[in-house]
Amino acid sequence: MKTSQIQVFLAVVRNGTIAAAARELSRSRTTVSTALAALEDELGVELFERSGNQLQLTTIGQAIVTDCRRFDQVAGQIFARCQHHLSGAESVLRIARDDSIPEPVWRDLLRRLKIRFPQTSLSVYLATPRELPPLVKSQSVDVAYGLMPALASEGYQWFRELADVRMLTVAAPDHPLSQLKRVTQDDLISFTEVTLAFMENDRLEAESPETANYLAFTMYELIRDAVIDGAGWADLPLPLIADALKQETLKIVHHRSARWWKAFSALESEQAQGGAVVGWLAEELEQYLETMG
Repeated sequence: MKTSQIQVFLAVVRNGTIAAAARELSRSRTTVSTALAALEDELGVELFERSGNQLQLTTIGQAIVTDCRRFDQVAGQIFARCQHHLSGAESVLRIARDDSIPEPVWRDLLRRLKIRFPQTSLSVYLATPRELPPLVKSQSVDVAYGLMPALASEGYQWFRELADVRMLTVAAPDHPLSQLKRVTQDDLISFTEVTLAFMENDRLEAESPETANYLAFTMYELIRDAVIDGAGWADLPLPLIADALKQETLKIVHHRSARWWKAFSALESEQAQGGAVVGWLAEELEQYLETMG
């Protein structure tokens, strides 16, 4: 019993005639008739009652329609998985990322990824930038994306910078720093800095605060929201705060170093290097970040 025979049987069920099934399948009527007859011979039953050009399912023919549809679906999945493997696409991909890129962008990216690579299974883990390289090094994930620090020694990992992301020093519009025409380093130190926190050696640490008076969170989104609420000032990536700047719920402070750049990078494990899905992800992220200037 061949997949092509099952497909012919189902086409005849849908169309009711050999001629109509042949047109749907772009085959000759002789080919369709031969395939259907061969299936009936192999099964040892008649699947249709013939009345002129019209075909009506027999009792046994009706009974196996659902099974044949399942058979065709499973055959299609087997073929798709084999084609997926031949294309070089990963079957399973474990991703770690930070939240420097907005969640709606990631959701759309992963939606399009599943359309492009429907057979790839994905797991996504959200982590702070400093925690990303150890996750790849320990092989907990296959690839990591984010504003992670550059690696002095890459070992078996492939580290590449995808794009420069503009970082901005911001505060809420009614924060005292936003009222100053010129903000000095002493001014910054005088107010609470909202910064990143990360786990290191089982201890929660703040990432390089410029002042002893800080408030630290593990996610950029939490930092952004705290700054909007007036809790302090922070350095945040433009992609994450572009909407808040347009809506004027955040304001860039007038400090000489309020605008600077940080590299958004990909860190791929040895197993992930050269994969079709990883390559597609890198290209899509790079294109998106280029649009953010």
